Amino acid sequence: MEKSSDKLVVCRFRDGVLSTWFQNGRAAELEFSRAHETEVGAIYLARVSHVQKNINAAFLDIGKEVNAYLNLEKAKKIRLANGEPAERITEGTELLVEIKKDAHAKKGYTAAAARFRKDDPVLSRAAFLQAPRCLKPAPKAWEQLLAACLRSGNPLELITDLPEVYEQLSGSSPEEMPEYRKKLPERFQGEEPNTKQLNEQLKLRYYADAKLSLPVVYGLETLVQSALARRVWLPSGGNIVIERTEALTVIDVNSGKDIRGKDKEATLRRTNQEAAEELMHQLRLRNLSGIILVDFIDFEEQENLDELVETLEALAARDSVGTRFVDITGLHLAELVRPRRGKSLQEQFFSPNS
Repeated sequence: MEKSSDKLVVCRFRDGVLSTWFQNGRAAELEFSRAHETEVGAIYLARVSHVQKNINAAFLDIGKEVNAYLNLEKAKKIRLANGEPAERITEGTELLVEIKKDAHAKKGYTAAAARFRKDDPVLSRAAFLQAPRCLKPAPKAWEQLLAACLRSGNPLELITDLPEVYEQLSGSSPEEMPEYRKKLPERFQGEEPNTKQLNEQLKLRYYADAKLSLPVVYGLETLVQSALARRVWLPSGGNIVIERTEALTVIDVNSGKDIRGKDKEATLRRTNQEAAEELMHQLRLRNLSGIILVDFIDFEEQENLDELVETLEALAARDSVGTRFVDITGLHLAELVRPRRGKSLQEQFFSPNS
């Protein structure tokens, strides 16, 4: 069976760059970023400024206003600038580290041992440099989402209005369509000049229509506003309300306008099934993580509850991040846990430095 083709739209949006992964014609994941917003994934040659023995940690100078924290217990395979294992770490030792968490509030960066291939050029030149030095900048948000798209194995078309993205992937700058071709009817213009099949899986297209921007073509403003809204409507007229707190995410399921038919239990079953599918979609779209409690509409029949649990388990198993259905609590709330993978969509837009 032939795999469906996905789209990744990478474009200018508000004051940053928005990357949208479409699967089966529907937005599956969103990533918004502003310039120089994160250091996660960056590789540094760092200098140890202080070793805190009572907590088995080292604080590293990476050339920023705040230091990076390194847990020595978890950094057994950390290397020196010359690539050799660090047998003893003291003040002034120069180490190769990767940033795992950004600095926020009063806390500094979190670092870990950097991993390299033996022939990695970053590793080969580190021995000739002086710490602190950034050896490899953090990957951009669109690069990380592209990697996730490619891991899915589906054919992918990447569409962008950013010349630098096109140039990075294709190795050449976008070309201007000749004026005589622009004046021809669209059906006679032929293939767009900046469309390239990079490999069997990935097709690249540069979008250069000044009259109709990519966000307008794909309705991205409406999509983002919906993805940041509290209430999400279901096909049958019910809805779910998503509330984020510091500790967890709470989702409430309401029957709302769904009053079709006289069979109350069938109505509840339909609404809860739709809600289960939609909330799992929203968790991925909004990149929500941590503890998630869902207040489904109570069933009268146990078999309908059992069917809902099976649905939740199956949907959670399909999430590549590793979402796990835990149980139905004593208060009849469904409990799920979703590992953190970067910032939530709300944090990306409103709390970039959190």
